[in-house]
Amino acid sequence: MYRNRIVAALLAAALLISGCASTGAGDCRAPIGSRALTPGVVAAQGGHQGEAITWGGTLVSARNLADATDLEVLAYPLDDCGRPLLSEPPQGRFIIRHPGYLETADLAPGRPVTASGRIIATLDGRIGETDYRFPVLEDAAPRVWSERRRASGYDNARVRPWISVGVGGGRGWSGGGVGVWF
Repeated sequence: MYRNRIVAALLAAALLISGCASTGAGDCRAPIGSRALTPGVVAAQGGHQGEAITWGGTLVSARNLADATDLEVLAYPLDDCGRPLLSEPPQGRFIIRHPGYLETADLAPGRPVTASGRIIATLDGRIGETDYRFPVLEDAAPRVWSERRRASGYDNARVRPWISVGVGGGRGWSGGGVGVWF
């Protein structure tokens, strides 16, 4: 009976603590447009100018132009909050055109990035020695994601703190615990 009270108290404490956990709901922005309209499709077909879409992936390079900043991105499918799913196959490359200046020193290659806006052009360029057509997506506020990820692939930057509860028992013993991970 005493053990049951301890377990109940631990579970109640865990519920109270979890009420303080951040859900990160403000970080979630649902992608817009058709998921079938990938950068690879637009590069192959051309057209699609003016269509609103959300694309994301990993940053390949960043360069400042006279009146804008271009971010070259290797595209990946997105989750329901718009974060690139880097474990999936890539979907081509595209350019995010940000009107105005971005500090490119802060934009290291490999960083996950997401952009929502309108397709404004398709530019001819090169990847190494290969000719390539880059769809250009204009976005005034591209999202550069945190690089923090656990080995399991769970995005621990989205839900903080992480709280876990454990209860166990066996012949002649029982126990429980609450863990908080930041």
